[in-house]
Amino acid sequence: MAAALVGPAGLLVSEQAPATAAQSSAPARCPVHFLGLHGLDEQSDLTSPTINATWKAFQSAVTAKALPPKRDSIAFPEVARNEFLARNSVIGIEPDVNVGVAAIQRAMDRALRSCSSTKFVLTGYSLGAWTIDKFLATDSHRRQLVRAAQLYGDPQWRAPGKGKGLAVVFNRGLRRPYPPSSDKVQSLCNHRDPVCGTGYRDDGRDLVRRLKDLQAPVKCPGSAHCYSGQPTTQGGEFLASRVATDWNNRMYSVTCGDTVNNAVPVTVRNGRGNIKAARADIGNYDQWDVRIQRIAAGRVPRLGDVTAVLFGCSPQPSNFSLQELRVYRTADGQEAGRTPAFDVDGLAPIYQPGTVNFRNDRLLADVKFYGPDDTHATGPSILRHVTWVWDGSRFIKRSEVDANEPSHTALSAQRITVNGMGPLRLDMSRAEAERAVGARIPDGPGGPACTDLFIDGGPQGLVLRFSNDDRLVAIQVMSQASASIRTASGIHVGSTRDDVMAAYNPDLTAHRDDLVFTPAGAQFQGKVITFLMNDQGTVESFIAGESNFASPPVLPCGGD
Repeated sequence: MAAALVGPAGLLVSEQAPATAAQSSAPARCPVHFLGLHGLDEQSDLTSPTINATWKAFQSAVTAKALPPKRDSIAFPEVARNEFLARNSVIGIEPDVNVGVAAIQRAMDRALRSCSSTKFVLTGYSLGAWTIDKFLATDSHRRQLVRAAQLYGDPQWRAPGKGKGLAVVFNRGLRRPYPPSSDKVQSLCNHRDPVCGTGYRDDGRDLVRRLKDLQAPVKCPGSAHCYSGQPTTQGGEFLASRVATDWNNRMYSVTCGDTVNNAVPVTVRNGRGNIKAARADIGNYDQWDVRIQRIAAGRVPRLGDVTAVLFGCSPQPSNFSLQELRVYRTADGQEAGRTPAFDVDGLAPIYQPGTVNFRNDRLLADVKFYGPDDTHATGPSILRHVTWVWDGSRFIKRSEVDANEPSHTALSAQRITVNGMGPLRLDMSRAEAERAVGARIPDGPGGPACTDLFIDGGPQGLVLRFSNDDRLVAIQVMSQASASIRTASGIHVGSTRDDVMAAYNPDLTAHRDDLVFTPAGAQFQGKVITFLMNDQGTVESFIAGESNFASPPVLPCGGD
């Protein structure tokens, strides 16, 4: 399972601090250590099918040029399923989690005494995932040595609109973002896994059902709490992708923010490097000082696992610095592309390093631009949220939204799918939707099954349909909406019938004059987009969401 906060963090760090370089004369290169933590009904990581399968996938995915990884066994208590159910809450599990945290610390310290520069990857299933969460939340010193962590069936799981883990349901959730670090931690939760909770509603009846489902023994394949095959392959490859390349110690090619047309090589050591004019054409400068400002890993369609690196570059002599953002294939470190330069007059805008990340298949960052009254001395004052997408051959800018603009207005730039619209995801409660868009969604009249509501301040013509059990079930775009509000395939109010047919065939059916898109794929079952056509053969409005609320005939909530 996953982690929970109990007692002061100091009580958990019971082992001595990791060995320093001065304490060890071991060689500088050390094998990466794999630490696995077992789940419910398992005696150890060595007998856990999930941990063993992840270890094998990790071994095979680590590049041949790297030192062979090493596996250390972690000994902490076995918790039987019936014992957990007898305790009747997750509270009684926490002492075992604390023992597991101490076991991680002991294993890390042993490895560091043998080789002081050892790095680690962690894998936790069920109870083991809880233990890793607790370790990452409380041991700020040792967690810096963790390259990546893979979690399965985590009771700390928190995904808006998807469900909550048992630890969260029983008010034992960690008070920090989940997962703890999106670029270092990957968490997988099967649908209807009673431990992590995807597919269960947050109410008493579903909790009774979850606890009943938890009583069933785990059989692989077949059980929702079983992680074998593709999940463990994906988990092992994820861990390998984070250790195959040391992004702070390698050679890159940069242009110093387009100071020169052709990129020149720079060797980076511990995140810093320099290029001298005697070795390369670097414009009218004696040298460039280069440093890495941000490393962020993610996944992009058609590229797979990628890593973005933000470089800061200071030409010498000068009193300014420049930046560039490049993206590399995580598996082999090969460059995939870079973000295009901003088309601005005057001073170049400045990336905010901590905001560079991947989300919803896009690369995004906050960037500050210089306004008319800004100078080099005062710095830029206009903050914008920028996103880029991969078009198959390069990264292109998809959106650039002024951060001073209300987030619900910026919502107009987000595309609508059967799963939601930008930060709005199906199955959210109204309170969660309000937090997502940063605006109130006031009550309105409804019917026996649902209520159609509007966001305070717009966007105009955007309707959020909530079921009477407080779930976002559909998003409707009315005739008065701007053409900027579109589906992921670009369809908007005013698009022609031919436009819709071209975008959605062959998954399109006709219902009288309306067109219904029913996407293929098990993950989309029960969801549709219905396009309501007018007499001129153009889209008058459309609605996306659960088929019970978005299929023809589409009526207002309470209509008949």
